Amino acid sequence: MTATQTLRLASELSEIRRLALAVERFAARHGIPDKVAHHLNLAADELITNAITHGGAADGHRIMVTLRRDPDRMTLEISHHGVAFDPTSEVASPDPTAAIEDRPIGGLGVYFAKTLLDGLSYVRRRGANRLTLTKKL
Repeated sequence: MTATQTLRLASELSEIRRLALAVERFAARHGIPDKVAHHLNLAADELITNAITHGGAADGHRIMVTLRRDPDRMTLEISHHGVAFDPTSEVASPDPTAAIEDRPIGGLGVYFAKTLLDGLSYVRRRGANRLTLTKKL
């Protein structure tokens, strides 16, 4: 069984709440565990926030999000026309055991996304960043 839903989000931080509600409703309709939806929401929140605040996605472009439920996983794909940025390879993992005052600013959001998910992939296609987030059911 495969189910999909696509959302068009304005490049505004307030849209993250609308996405979170859509993910929760999609998960409930398609028998996806709350924990799976929660982890995808946390990761998407971090990655979309970065795209809007640092990646130029806020320059009037829409952010497209596609939710998909496959038999063994849920996938959330984020696509936007901001600055090219590959969080799967360009971000060094912070040391979460280091004292807060010794840590550089930034990087924790991508780190949390990587650790919460079962898969995080990136491709730049036709001028758009495409992030695919997967979580096993």
